[in-house]
Amino acid sequence: MPNTSIPWRRLNGAIVLVVASLLSACQTIPTIDEHFSEELLSTTDVQFNTPPPIPESAELHVLSKEQQAEFLQYFHDPARAKVPGFRRVANYLAILIEDFEYSTSTFSAEQTLSSKRGNCLSLAMMTTALAQLANVEVGYQLMNSDPVFNFQGTIVAKGVHVRTLLLNLNRLPEHGTTEIVPGIAIDFFPTQRERFIRNMTRGEYEAMYYRNIANEALSESDLNTAYWYARESLQYDPQSSEALYTLAIVNRRAGHTGEAESIYLYALEHSQEKLTLLKNYRVLLLNTGRLKEAQRIEAQIQRMDDPSPFHWFQLATSTFSDGDYRSAVNYYKRALELAPYLHEAHLGLAKSYFELGYTKHSLESMVAAIENAGGLQDRRYYKSKLASLKHGDL
Repeated sequence: MPNTSIPWRRLNGAIVLVVASLLSACQTIPTIDEHFSEELLSTTDVQFNTPPPIPESAELHVLSKEQQAEFLQYFHDPARAKVPGFRRVANYLAILIEDFEYSTSTFSAEQTLSSKRGNCLSLAMMTTALAQLANVEVGYQLMNSDPVFNFQGTIVAKGVHVRTLLLNLNRLPEHGTTEIVPGIAIDFFPTQRERFIRNMTRGEYEAMYYRNIANEALSESDLNTAYWYARESLQYDPQSSEALYTLAIVNRRAGHTGEAESIYLYALEHSQEKLTLLKNYRVLLLNTGRLKEAQRIEAQIQRMDDPSPFHWFQLATSTFSDGDYRSAVNYYKRALELAPYLHEAHLGLAKSYFELGYTKHSLESMVAAIENAGGLQDRRYYKSKLASLKHGDL
């Protein structure tokens, strides 16, 4: 199956990005350990109510008849006959995106197009739906840009997002060559500090929808919906550490401590990203009075050499939410060692210092947040916080 290589270079424009080489490769999708899936998940399934209606992936990419007709009229207009198909889709999207509003919510392709709002995954779903109608091949990449952190209660969404690639398969390279093949990337956040993480399989991309819905439900304390959507995401991306720790958190909050611990231990053994898993497992240990084990986990976290500032930021923010302000200070500092420009981390550090009673350090961190803020709205917000801090409140 086609798979885009890395990295893609940026061109001018809000959504038009790149030219990239294309490789032909088949990927083997891993499966969940049979013992884990059959015994543990069957045990946790009975702890929750009947699953809510969950749409299949194909349903999420179906546009209404009116939306299809409007797009196909544009796409098949004789005046555009000489424009490559992948570029016609991109041009149509460029028109649509002019009136788009960014939202933290995740929507299906039809919902995204009708409301003209959504997050990066919503945009990817709409792009995929249009590409399917036009018979244009798509690919997906996982990206980090200047961080976009969404706070939903105690749940923190990282500044990681998906971007969609519209590929020109009329210019495939010969086997064994590295010829450049044109393509266009569709992205809500084209910034100069955007960082490519890796290419994604179709299954990984589809799993993101169900994980997003699960996390939205978790932020609203709807544990039943959160459980079943996280469960569904594993059907598309069986080794997803994000889905596994969401399942563990749901079980922990529902009082199913043994099941939650089993999921944490499985995920820690099989997943690549362990920071968040270890942090949440430590919370479980603390809540069950296993202090020595929790201390060993904390020591393990401190020894880790994770190169991503976003992982440390997420860990710091969730630790702050748990009231562990000293650990939050350490983790915010780790994030800032890797990315000193993260004004959100400076703000988090200021809040942590304030909770610990270190007013001078809190003031210094708030000033740093102002100095590193990229937008006028952020600077105004931080200045108001600084004024409050000087009056003994934050």
